[in-house]
Amino acid sequence: MKNVLILIAICLLLLPVLAAAQAPTATFRMIEPPVDTWVNYAISADGSVVAANVGGEIYRWTESDGFVDLGAGDFLNSSIGISADGSTIAATIVGTDGLTNPGRWRQSTGWISLGHPAKGCSMDGNWGSGYSLNHDGSTVVGLAWYCPGAQGFRWTEGGRMVGLSHPKGASSRASAISADGSTIVGFFEHPKQGYRRPVRWNPNRFDLFAGTSIPGEATAVTSNGSQIVGQAWDQSGVHAFYFTDASGLLSLGTVSGLPSDESIAIGISEKGKVVGWSGDPFFGGIEAFIWNAANPTAKMRSLRKVLIQAGAQIPDGISLTTALAISADGSTVIGIWQDANFNQGTWMARLKK
Repeated sequence: MKNVLILIAICLLLLPVLAAAQAPTATFRMIEPPVDTWVNYAISADGSVVAANVGGEIYRWTESDGFVDLGAGDFLNSSIGISADGSTIAATIVGTDGLTNPGRWRQSTGWISLGHPAKGCSMDGNWGSGYSLNHDGSTVVGLAWYCPGAQGFRWTEGGRMVGLSHPKGASSRASAISADGSTIVGFFEHPKQGYRRPVRWNPNRFDLFAGTSIPGEATAVTSNGSQIVGQAWDQSGVHAFYFTDASGLLSLGTVSGLPSDESIAIGISEKGKVVGWSGDPFFGGIEAFIWNAANPTAKMRSLRKVLIQAGAQIPDGISLTTALAISADGSTVIGIWQDANFNQGTWMARLKK
C-alpha cells in the first residue's frame, strides 16, 4: 500500500511537467482581408502591428482593431513597409500631382508624399515607391525613377530624398533598411546584361556582397545590418540565401531537396529565423519554409510541418504557400494559404520566441 501511495504521489508531481511538455508552442489562425484580392504584408518588431497592401489599398491591422483602412495606394504596386515600433507605414500612394509617389503614413500626419530626388523624373506616371523604414519611421527607403531607369533612395525626416547609387543606364532598388538605419539592401542591376545582383549600402557606399556577377537580390536585413537574406543563383539553381560577413553567402537549398526547385527568403528575425517559399512556382506549386541560422547545416523545413509539430491546429487541405514576413522577435509569421480548389487567404502563426 505504501508503495502504491508513493507511486501516486510521483505521478501527481509529474502531471504539471507532462502537461507543460505537451503544451503547444505555436498557434495558427486564418485572417480574412477586407477585399478578396492579392495582398502583401509587413510586421512590426514585436508582431503586434501589421501593415497590409490589399490590392493597392493600404491597411493597418492590430488584434484589437482588425483591418483599419488608411487610404488608397497604387493598385499596380505591392510595396509595403512598417517601422519596427509599428507607428509608421511606407507604401506607394497617388500624390497631389496625380502621379504615384513614395508615401509615409503616421497617425499624427496621415499620408505624406516623400517627393523625389533632385535628378528624378516620372516614368509612365510614376515617381517611385516606398518599401521599408527604420525603427521609428524617420528614414524611408525605396525606389525612385531617374529615367531611363530606377534607383534606390533614402529619405530622412527633416532632410530630403537622396538617390542611392545605380549602374549607369540601369536600375537599383532599396528594398529594406535595418532598424538602426545603418544598412540598406536591395538589388543592383548588371550594367551590360541587366540582371539583378544583391547589394547593400552602408549608408551611401554600395557593396555587391555576393559577388559582381551573381544574379539575385537581397530582400530583408536584421536590425543592426549583420544578417541579410534574399535569393541568388548558385551552381545548382535559384535559391534562398543567408549572408553575414563571417559566414559569407550560404545557399539554403529547397524544402524538397531538389535543386531544380526554386526558393526565396523574404524575412528574417533577429535570431536568424528565415522564412519565404520553396518549390516549383510554375508546375509543382510552392510552400512556405523556415530555416534557422542557429543550425546552419540543417536543411530548410516545411513551415506547415514545423507548426503542426509545435501544436498548431492547421485545417486539413490547407497549404501554406508562402510566408511573407516574420517579426524581428520571431514571434509572428504571416503569409498566404491555398486550398484544393485554389481559394486563397491570409494566415498568421504565433511562435514561441
